Amino acid sequence: MNNDINYAATGNEVLKARDTMMELVDSPDSAKISFLTEIHNRGETPAEIAGFAMALRELSSLNLNYPELTDVVGTGGDGKNTVNVSTGVSILLASMGIKTAKHGNFGVTGHHGSADFMKYMNYNFKMDKNTIIENISRKNYVYILAPEYNKSFAKFSAARKQISFRTVFNILGPLTNPLNPARVVLGTYSEDLAELYAKVIKEEKKTGFIVHGSDGMDEISPSSKSTLYRVDGHLDKITIDPEKLIGHSINPEDISTTDSIKSFEMLLNGLSGKNKDVMEFIAINALPAVILNQKAESFEEAYDLSVDFIQSGKAIEKLKEVCR
Repeated sequence: MNNDINYAATGNEVLKARDTMMELVDSPDSAKISFLTEIHNRGETPAEIAGFAMALRELSSLNLNYPELTDVVGTGGDGKNTVNVSTGVSILLASMGIKTAKHGNFGVTGHHGSADFMKYMNYNFKMDKNTIIENISRKNYVYILAPEYNKSFAKFSAARKQISFRTVFNILGPLTNPLNPARVVLGTYSEDLAELYAKVIKEEKKTGFIVHGSDGMDEISPSSKSTLYRVDGHLDKITIDPEKLIGHSINPEDISTTDSIKSFEMLLNGLSGKNKDVMEFIAINALPAVILNQKAESFEEAYDLSVDFIQSGKAIEKLKEVCR
């Protein structure tokens, strides 16, 4: 492969981008730097990002396509130090009978990542294909640790360290669940990024919700309005007000902490219903996935259902089950 890759976004962009990434993975760092710089300077298209994500999923060591799943994932980077609500939501969904494949990693700037919580719960990250399928079938849940199954990202580490700007790889992580779930709920700290992800999900022909809190939270905020992009063959933009669903606003300080262990305990107490604020934070963030899986017809109904499952003890029991 030449060191300079001039990718022309013409024709079927998704498949062309997929082929380009396939070729690029084992190319010299100079080629990677040239390519990442080129597409950064002109801007990546949603179709290109979808194609790059497709390639990285196909290159996964897991190589197991299981589309009838839901993933709930956040970009991180909002600096809010909230409890890892997407992980709590994923457990809640599994307790409802929704087959869920949570894709995540350890925290980059701290120890609040979803994998940090699952490690705290003694979850076994190393699984073969049969174990993964069995967990989905019997428990409605599997946690996919990103670096365990997708080694391709590491092949770009040296090149990315030589680049001073953020690259497309800062966008790709949440899109590369190797099980390739057909339903995706993705939270991001930026509305511009939320719209971009929505267009990518549309290119992938998946259904999903991309969420962004107006206070900068990469979740549905329980203290301010949030924007949701619904993707179902087309894009719809929705705004929701937490006070209309929860009945009040939650102080962000009551669902956040810089202490990792305290954060994990708060999440556990939220999943058991002992911490009302965290419980409501989990419930309001479960809304999109509950709607996607047709367990409820409205946000109000989805919220009430989520609270009921937590208060019944089913969510915390599901967590214990998946971590056995």
